[in-house]
Amino acid sequence: MSHSVPERRPWPTDFPDVVIHTSVPVRDSHEAYSSAKTGDPNAALLLAEDLLDMSNGLNALRQMIGNRPTLLLPVVADETGGFNAIPDAMAHMLEHFLGIEAISGEIVQTNMVGHTRAKSFQRLVTPATFDGPVKKGVDYILVDDHVGLGGTLANLRGYVEANGAHVVGITTLTESRDGRKISLRPETLDMLRTKHGEELDKFWRSQFGYGVDSLTELEAQILCREQSVDAIKNRLATAAVEARSRGLEAAVT
Repeated sequence: MSHSVPERRPWPTDFPDVVIHTSVPVRDSHEAYSSAKTGDPNAALLLAEDLLDMSNGLNALRQMIGNRPTLLLPVVADETGGFNAIPDAMAHMLEHFLGIEAISGEIVQTNMVGHTRAKSFQRLVTPATFDGPVKKGVDYILVDDHVGLGGTLANLRGYVEANGAHVVGITTLTESRDGRKISLRPETLDMLRTKHGEELDKFWRSQFGYGVDSLTELEAQILCREQSVDAIKNRLATAAVEARSRGLEAAVT
């Protein structure tokens, strides 16, 4: 069954930083990037082979895995430019080097969100949702090509954990500034609650199906910068109109 709202979970205090493999300028200058982002599997494998961090990146992932049975789960999604082949290629490359299985094509994103180079509030109003079988009692590492605000990965983590498994870590090829710090820090949550109170939490639950304690660090920082809950509502409403004009579903009513 697909879900129209995300199934987020609050972040544990010890959730690790996202393992990042390279920088955006290095990725953008790679000859295979454009073709990989729009569905060429051979280009995606070439990109992953050239840009995955085979030293620090692999070591960090091995520490997350430990001795537990762990699966690699790539984000499988159609984007506005076409099918993004990069996460799948990364997962299969990591499968080879880490000796754990990549599960591809079983859990899939059920909607198009148009997040690539989208503004922050447009990302907030178009949350990714997922469907597919989760292997209960197993650890997962999520794989995507990029982490920005982290919402898609937070929603995939929530879906996996709501269905009886556990996400021990996340790895992406690149990040927006500070994107690797995906889990919400307690001090940021305190700041958000101090500034916007229970009103924001109630509104957020009514629109998105989860509370502000399940936001990512960067999402919470964005909301902290707004002057009031009304300002947040107005920004979201404007972003929802813009999203619908592009043929996208928006969560905000």
